[in-house]
Amino acid sequence: MNTAVYENMNKLGKTTYEAIKELYAVNTNIAEQVFEQQLALTSLGVDYFISQLQLASTARGYKEVLNGQTDILTDLSTKVQGIARNTLDIINESRDEVNTWFEKNVQVAEKGLKEVTKEVSKVVPVTPKAA
Repeated sequence: MNTAVYENMNKLGKTTYEAIKELYAVNTNIAEQVFEQQLALTSLGVDYFISQLQLASTARGYKEVLNGQTDILTDLSTKVQGIARNTLDIINESRDEVNTWFEKNVQVAEKGLKEVTKEVSKVVPVTPKAA
């Protein structure tokens, strides 16, 4: 068989491997960012629990408890919204990054497959189908 076929297939294989490594890096980055948001949310839950305990141990009467609850929940709500906003930004950036990767690599794969097909067609003649 022609060495050009092997060379083009090898080149396509290396290109595919590099593309998969790029996608792995993108996915790892996304996972790390989302995990950081999950940790922030978990930390916020612990902080909420601690603030509830502190309020319960220091409050003198139901009005103080209600005011403390309002303050705690307002702070919690603001922080949860910030985490949700960050997560949405991560998802949007990730979508764009994956779309860019996909579009680039589809073109590269198409080009590589055309090169391999061209070399194979030189070695293996294509006969038209009988009608």
